[in-house]
Amino acid sequence: MTTMTAPTTTGTMKALVQEGRGSADVLHLRDVPIPQVLEGRVLVRMRAASVNALDWHATHGWPSPGQPVRGVDIAGVIEAVGPGVTRFKPGDEVFGSAPASLAEYVRARESALLPKPPDLSFEAASTLSVAGPTALQALRDHAQVKPGQRVLIDGAGGGVGTFTVQIAKAMGAHVTAVTGPRNVDVITSLGADEVVDRSKEDYTRRRERYDVVVDIAATRSVGSIRGVLKPAGILVQVGASKKGGWIGIFARIVSLLVRKRLGQRVTFVVQKSGTEDLVHLLELIKAGRLRPVIDRTYPLAEAREAIRYVGTGEARAKVVVTN
Repeated sequence: MTTMTAPTTTGTMKALVQEGRGSADVLHLRDVPIPQVLEGRVLVRMRAASVNALDWHATHGWPSPGQPVRGVDIAGVIEAVGPGVTRFKPGDEVFGSAPASLAEYVRARESALLPKPPDLSFEAASTLSVAGPTALQALRDHAQVKPGQRVLIDGAGGGVGTFTVQIAKAMGAHVTAVTGPRNVDVITSLGADEVVDRSKEDYTRRRERYDVVVDIAATRSVGSIRGVLKPAGILVQVGASKKGGWIGIFARIVSLLVRKRLGQRVTFVVQKSGTEDLVHLLELIKAGRLRPVIDRTYPLAEAREAIRYVGTGEARAKVVVTN
């Protein structure tokens, strides 16, 4: 297929640009050049892009060399295609992942996108590509969850957490979900067998023992979490605390690596990219066993506030930016 360039592929666009680090105040909506269409790439007009914890961490000091525009998740409409692109044409509705997605136009690899199902909104589709596969890989690949196992999810109310609860239930697990008081009703509606309000109970003091603990909140020590595991149970670290910066994140990873070397069943998830898991998630959605949950949407002009909100720890499920 030959390159097709629409008039909008020249000139400038609005994008959320990071200028410095330390808080959401370093994020500004700026005029930047529209990305040029390259070999194997497509230009997508962004309709929705969800915010992830990594956007907050990048803003607060996580290294992101060479990429000042935030955002990874994307859903939108193909504007133009580059040489070698065979799966898409201008006008196609797509979703997936691409760097710098908090912008009016986003350049993406053809291989990182899938057609958006007609009955899935742009907003819902934009929530999938980071949080969904992360949850799936944590449960399927790292924990290897089996039907009937007892799974505890700490941080169940966030973007990854809401997917983890539903996928664990779809795998036949008995799910105990730990979350803040604002999220209890939402998590209950997603089918968790038991919901623990962390403001009322410290789950690490429970007598119950679990086959799997998926730790997204990262607010309890690794040692205290291991105390609620069965002898053959496994701790799967997914999230990172929003306190302590990237130094604190690396410190926790080092702690997990040391414990793993000592023979303890602990691991952490580094999401594997690709669209295969997105296909599986779409199948769960079609079967009625998974639904993306969105807390708030913000226009692109207020994308900075979307990232600020995610950083408060008060966000329920996913936060989406629209254009």
